[in-house]
Amino acid sequence: MSEKYKRFAYDQVARELADVAMGRRLADLVIRNGRLVNVVTAQIQSNTDMAVYKGFIALVGDASHIMTDESTEIIDAENRYLAPGLIDSHMHVESSMVDLRSFAAGVLPHGTTTICPDNHEMTNVLGLRAVELFKQSSEGIPLKVLTAMPVCVPSLPGMEDAGAVIGPKEVRTGYEKGWAELQGEQMNFPGVIFGDPTVHDITGEGIRAGRVLTGHYAGEDLNAGLNAFIASGMTSCHESTTSAGALRRAQLGMYVQQRYGSAWLDLPNLITAVTDNPGMDTRFFTLVTDDVTSATIRDEGHLIRVLRKAVSLGINPIQAIQMVTINPAQLLEKSRWIGSLTPGRAADILLMDDLQSFNLHRVISDGVTVAKEGVLSVNMAPFDYPEWAVNTVHLSSLKPGDFSIPVAGTTPLTVRVMGIVPGMVYTTAETADMVPQSGELKADPGKDIAKIGMFYRHAAQGEITHPKSLGFVSGTGMKPGVAYASTVSHDCHNLLVIGTDDAAMALAANAVIDSKGGTAVVTDNKVTGHMALPLAGLMSLDSIETAADQVDAVEAAMKEAGCVHESMEMTLSLLGLVVLGELHISNRGLVELKDGQPPRFVELIIS
Repeated sequence: MSEKYKRFAYDQVARELADVAMGRRLADLVIRNGRLVNVVTAQIQSNTDMAVYKGFIALVGDASHIMTDESTEIIDAENRYLAPGLIDSHMHVESSMVDLRSFAAGVLPHGTTTICPDNHEMTNVLGLRAVELFKQSSEGIPLKVLTAMPVCVPSLPGMEDAGAVIGPKEVRTGYEKGWAELQGEQMNFPGVIFGDPTVHDITGEGIRAGRVLTGHYAGEDLNAGLNAFIASGMTSCHESTTSAGALRRAQLGMYVQQRYGSAWLDLPNLITAVTDNPGMDTRFFTLVTDDVTSATIRDEGHLIRVLRKAVSLGINPIQAIQMVTINPAQLLEKSRWIGSLTPGRAADILLMDDLQSFNLHRVISDGVTVAKEGVLSVNMAPFDYPEWAVNTVHLSSLKPGDFSIPVAGTTPLTVRVMGIVPGMVYTTAETADMVPQSGELKADPGKDIAKIGMFYRHAAQGEITHPKSLGFVSGTGMKPGVAYASTVSHDCHNLLVIGTDDAAMALAANAVIDSKGGTAVVTDNKVTGHMALPLAGLMSLDSIETAADQVDAVEAAMKEAGCVHESMEMTLSLLGLVVLGELHISNRGLVELKDGQPPRFVELIIS
């Protein structure tokens, strides 16, 4: 990365910024004739100039007196809107299926200049060294990366097995080493509200370190439970699925992170908390992506896609821009540095043609143009990953018999089934009557019931007493003789296999094992879609464009297999996230989570 992308410490340049503003020192960049979107006062200011020095804004207003020479870059905004760079306060780079460098190259042209990635996906696989590795890979790129320290590894201790365990000691190390700027989402909300001492020890490390604590409250109790969660220190939550839940969070001083990802499309259900309450102060409302695929970024953009959606749903454009700039900056307690186009702030500047489509003419990060007309204008050098980060699938080949669910007798049995809700993160707990065939329970595609398996795939962390578990899932639409396998299985990222035929499930699983991680689809006894994800078994090392093409191919194969809903692979990836209601699967078995109750293991067959 060129020397001009070096970030300067504010205390080193504050005096020089004053000189630039007073016309005593040359500016590095001057932008003239813009219409400023002032997110501080919610106004549009016409005929506005800006002066920039060493990555910071020195002046906003009339720049006619600013010192310039042939080395100063002059940009005529031609009456375009000037808005702050977009801030995503909750997201996971791993969900894009590319590494951080490729992700940065993909999102910068869409106006995202700051991200707060919780890399608990990598950390569930690689442990604390993943946080250090992520920090190293973020250095020297023109995207601000405020890493969130993973605090749920595994998400529910004792009910699943990840590749590592993160406890209070590891969390403290992450803060002390400077690898993490804030706490990642605290998904173990039952542990918080029911007083688990280890969970609260982890939270205490963040409080003592002065970090912002982000949350994940998936409960429906908006009184005692939500109050207990917020009182424990959690400042934000992206798990609202109703407008009532969103409004209640804001009323209690919790930042609402309205989610609109590739598969989790909560924003339309949340935004009425704002539109139905005209005149309400919306400073506690933000917009986030959480999980977006590389195909979504390529085709629709990143956070700017969420901004456009908010405006289409009736949010005032300036108010919507506040939700992706000053509001998240205040959530992060970083508004003295980012989030507004005001003196002393980072020169993250978007030149927009309008406030409806938000077409981006230019993207500036730290005072340097990084994209023009949607095209990246800087080089993004690849990162050299160590062998231990790209060789993480430790499973021998599987056989059809590994997916057998043996039972005695021929009497019909009532079994638990996980019901998928497309576009939502949760499942429903259902039951089905099944008749044993040849001494085992089999998938029943005629009733839209597929078999599901979860296989532990990490390097040994002591003796694993539960290497696999099996169950059933409905709502996939899978045809007879098809299967899907993936090492992207939140949050422990063990090997997830779903299908209607044991032989097809083994074939899909082995395709993933052979590629050191990834996803695979099998139809008619052949692999029809496959994407290798060698980095932690979660990410490709290709460009975001190449990865997007591969995602498209996998999704096309899934539609051929009967999975007609969009981003179905992302929906399936949450079937192992046991901190969500109502029924999920881990390598240890089926986990039921009902509102107001601690999670518990339940049997597949109901006696």
